[in-house]
Amino acid sequence: MEREQNMELSDLSYIERMGISGLLDWDVLAFVYRHGVSLTSADQIAWLIGYENTAIDGALDRLERAKLIERSRSSQGIQFYRILPSSDARDRCCLEAFIRLSQSRAGRLLLAKRLKTGLPGSGREAQLATPSE
Repeated sequence: MEREQNMELSDLSYIERMGISGLLDWDVLAFVYRHGVSLTSADQIAWLIGYENTAIDGALDRLERAKLIERSRSSQGIQFYRILPSSDARDRCCLEAFIRLSQSRAGRLLLAKRLKTGLPGSGREAQLATPSE
């Protein structure tokens, strides 16, 4: 836990190396991580974490292309979502540390400083310091 509290902005480059460039992508990745294998729809994820449906669709596509998550084929809009396990132990530990970091207000602010919202003018900026879940 002490490691997460002492993270510098330079430590956050790990997130960008994973393919995460915006807070929206991070929120979706953190949601999928925290819920394990989930049977849900992009619309339900959007409703639960407070983004527009089209934004969530785009984030899920980017995360899948970056090989961070896996989705099953859609059946009536419902899919299984899960985090793809990394074979690199350091990557797994970093991801877990950043998930824990994002659960605190201070950690969320640190992430918000580093990542772009990805939704200019959406009103989402006011929610940056408060995890949706």
